[in-house]
Amino acid sequence: MMSYRSGYAVFKKNSHSPPISSGDKTLDELLSGGFHQDLVYLLYGDKKLTTNILLTTSVIVQKAFNNGGLGEGIRVAFVDGNNRFNPYNVSKYAVSQNLSPQKVLENILISRAFTFDQIIEILENRLSMLEDVKVVLISGITTMFEGYEKQTFEELLRAIDGIKQMLWKTKPLIIITAPLHEHSLFRPKGGKILSHFGSVLVMINDDERYDEYVLVQHPYLPENRLLKWKPRTSKKKVPLKNATIDCWI
Repeated sequence: MMSYRSGYAVFKKNSHSPPISSGDKTLDELLSGGFHQDLVYLLYGDKKLTTNILLTTSVIVQKAFNNGGLGEGIRVAFVDGNNRFNPYNVSKYAVSQNLSPQKVLENILISRAFTFDQIIEILENRLSMLEDVKVVLISGITTMFEGYEKQTFEELLRAIDGIKQMLWKTKPLIIITAPLHEHSLFRPKGGKILSHFGSVLVMINDDERYDEYVLVQHPYLPENRLLKWKPRTSKKKVPLKNATIDCWI
């Protein structure tokens, strides 16, 4: 039997569950603190920026609950449709957060997809088989979306149904990234099927002078737009000679 809850009850629940930082100060400001576990997030636009957010989030969620995370030792599912998971960057960021890089990497379960059929198979049939996963990060769900035929959209619906099974099973934090639609300045690739599934929609664009963050949809925050201005002169990067992932583990 369905029941009603007051708005104040929802507010109290959210107050007891502090948001999880994305590791991106501008995005955290846009989302009034970060990610909430009871919402599904769709970040779309620049591939590099959205992937970096997934990588930093995969580390931050593994911090202790009283230190801004979801608990030490939690497992994270990372479905990589962009083929951009970088263990070196994850290890380096883990060190900056006073976490063991080896433990952080051991708790990230990676599944890579190189075709649209593969990502559909992973999301529809394999994702819900995972146990004790509290965070699901899906990188580039429609990066390999080919054509706009009815069958392709039906396959995307099957993938979303697989994500819903995981959502009903363990109620994880779910963050999905997608590219911008090639014929639109504001819609994600995947159209209404994808945008209607997300509770929160954020468009992130890379401009020559700034990074643009647009809150397109949120259940209780107004639409908003923030800019992260880039420095006029690029900072010189100090080369890490002969540095390998072993130096962080």
